[in-house]
Amino acid sequence: MRAFDQVWLYKAAAWTDKTVTAFTGMALTIAANDVLYFAATEWLAGFLFMNPSGSEVTDYYAEVWNGDEWVRLQPEHSFQSQAADYTWDTAWSFQNTGTLFWGKSTISPRHQKSSNRWPETGTAPAAVNRFWYRITFPTGGTVLDTVWPLMYNTYASPEEVAEFFGVADFNAISQPNLDYIRRSIRDAEDWLDNYTRKSWRIRSTVEEGADFNPYGFRPRHQPLMMVTRLGLWNGSSFDVLNYGRGEDYWTDVGKGMVFMTLPSFRMRNYGWLLSRYIRQPSSIILDYLWGADFETHEDAENVSWIIKRLVGADMVNTSEETGIFRSGLDILSKGEKMAAWQEQAQERADTLRAIYATGLGTGQW
Repeated sequence: MRAFDQVWLYKAAAWTDKTVTAFTGMALTIAANDVLYFAATEWLAGFLFMNPSGSEVTDYYAEVWNGDEWVRLQPEHSFQSQAADYTWDTAWSFQNTGTLFWGKSTISPRHQKSSNRWPETGTAPAAVNRFWYRITFPTGGTVLDTVWPLMYNTYASPEEVAEFFGVADFNAISQPNLDYIRRSIRDAEDWLDNYTRKSWRIRSTVEEGADFNPYGFRPRHQPLMMVTRLGLWNGSSFDVLNYGRGEDYWTDVGKGMVFMTLPSFRMRNYGWLLSRYIRQPSSIILDYLWGADFETHEDAENVSWIIKRLVGADMVNTSEETGIFRSGLDILSKGEKMAAWQEQAQERADTLRAIYATGLGTGQW
């Protein structure tokens, strides 16, 4: 996992540097009006918070510095509260391990150097020129453990694309500019995840419904990392079950499956097994973390190889300045080079693609 360059807490007009403990364990109890500042070398798509505790906080808001002002980011929303009715609400609100995610925002972050006047009055813990994000907590009560950056570009960086393409660097002036390259990389990453039906970027899903199956079930998004909450429908609400091999359910990450622990589950929930509720569609609801750590995954090099060629093909297709490319002793036209990269990327993507199979009446990856 990548880590933030800087993590600072601004509390009661005073700074505290949390950079080191942000990925080892902060044990930070948030009070009302606290602000957390995050510095990163590249654009972000969200934050991953591991093991928060304390009370749930729903009125927080995240912002990014666009070079002139702080602009509020719109976090991911989802349909929730299936017990009574669906509500369209923020997908994650510090209730358990999960991701504060805004994805492909249209806002373009800009570098800013911290000083004794910015981002708050008073000398900052360090003078660094980075992209800046912050979270404001109007209400306190949650306790933060660790926090990690979810990068806007994960599978390849603009610098790696520039090296592949044989140019010195991308900037804000020449075409295609740096912002375009970042968005092109992101588009290629989204396409690859969708095509292969798996992801090497960490995300979380809240309140996904699943049908009860005594032989286990497979959450929709893969690869599965951990289930953070699971509830069983009792006719009026979802009862939260206990995790563990000796409790109600457990997960097999290798298989990407969630299993009900038998006979432990039977003993605790005998009445449910005899009821009509457990046989209803989506009688189980779960929150879970999915994806993979790209930096340490065995497919990382292969995935990066695909992305660079997809972005390269996009650049060839959109750049009017590009005429011909040399490939060994051959001179290829613009169209031939673009087609070759697309074909090569497609062939590699096919080797990574998961299989969709039907079984037990429902489709499963």
